[in-house]
Amino acid sequence: MSTVTAHLTNKAYGFPTRGASRRVKAPILACIHITGNRRTAANPDRHQAARDERNYANRAGSNGPSAHYYVARDGWAIEAIDATKYAAWSNGDVDSPNTANAGVAKMLALRAKGYNANEAYWLEFECVGYGSTYPITKAQKQFLATRIAAMAKATGLPVNRTTVHGHSEINSVNRASCPCPKASREAFLGDVIARANAILRPPIATVAVKAGDTLSEIAAAHKLTLAALLAFPENAKYRANPGLIHPGDIVRVK
Repeated sequence: MSTVTAHLTNKAYGFPTRGASRRVKAPILACIHITGNRRTAANPDRHQAARDERNYANRAGSNGPSAHYYVARDGWAIEAIDATKYAAWSNGDVDSPNTANAGVAKMLALRAKGYNANEAYWLEFECVGYGSTYPITKAQKQFLATRIAAMAKATGLPVNRTTVHGHSEINSVNRASCPCPKASREAFLGDVIARANAILRPPIATVAVKAGDTLSEIAAAHKLTLAALLAFPENAKYRANPGLIHPGDIVRVK
């Protein structure tokens, strides 16, 4: 997956005026959207389809919608707005939001203080697709997960259903199937969240000590130095005496 930078030049983003800087620390990581029509979603030049969506937001006289990233169906993406400086504008109007979600409740609390729904989110994504005919792809989900994980690391926010939303949770009337139908929303968002958390907390691997094993040999077999092996927190109990291990002991190797 690669990303190119092509920031919007018409300032069709931000609040209270287009292009305005962020005014508040966002409590939510991301809102995910699907964008395009049957023609753009089916475009064999997938990168051009993403460019078309970005360029539509950048057209002369546009007041939005705009997103931080426009994501092609193969996972390639365009960064259109610097998320650290500006809120995007894709979230639009709030209409019958999912108030059962604690994150949405935080967005509404900010809105009650005079902020905009977009300002509550660090990231807004527009994924090229079209309804159930061209749903968001695995490659697009992986890109979303990568950026969400990076923002979670930068902000200290957890990656869960409080911090990762679909557009339909902000507007369930006009955007009921954005980024996917309600029936599949939890599975879709759960997949993105699981992918992001896997990036943040990669799965570990362990081995059981066999008779005759040494930690140095175990480390070498997994292309690690002994110091690197002992650095894993799960292996802290071996640090005082690395030569003292017993068959059946569990050693982390990844």
